[in-house]
Amino acid sequence: MRLRRLAAEAEEVVAGAAMVVVVLAVCWGVITRYITAQPAAWAGEIAAFAFAWCVFIGAAAVAKRGGHVAIDMLTGLLPGPAQALIGVLARLASIGFCIVASVLAFQFSLANTDNPSAVLRLPLAVLYLAPAIGFALMALRMGEAMVAARAAGRPWAG
Repeated sequence: MRLRRLAAEAEEVVAGAAMVVVVLAVCWGVITRYITAQPAAWAGEIAAFAFAWCVFIGAAAVAKRGGHVAIDMLTGLLPGPAQALIGVLARLASIGFCIVASVLAFQFSLANTDNPSAVLRLPLAVLYLAPAIGFALMALRMGEAMVAARAAGRPWAG
């Protein structure tokens, strides 16, 4: 039960942890630069890596909760069946985009496994894996929302 809940909130946990790392790294960088006069060169790099994970995994968390912006000013004027059709097509287009973006980001990440970062010499694949996983999770969560909406009797909303 606890493992299932953790899996259900994995995006929030990862994005939240990444945000904590960003804040701590930036604070440490400021302290070492202005107080100790020995700048921590690695702090900015760690913050950048963590920020990428926070953004892309956080976007997946928002997609899971249906929180991304939707402009329905024109579709709201259409009859119900037309609204449902446009909603399905828009959701499928979004899922398709996320799948393509995830595949491309994963390929880019694999191509950069031997490319190290400037300061810590970490593989840049770690940085580029964030959008790959984030887009894959967004596609998964949007698909889950469509299936759940259909099961609830709503016309493939999400």
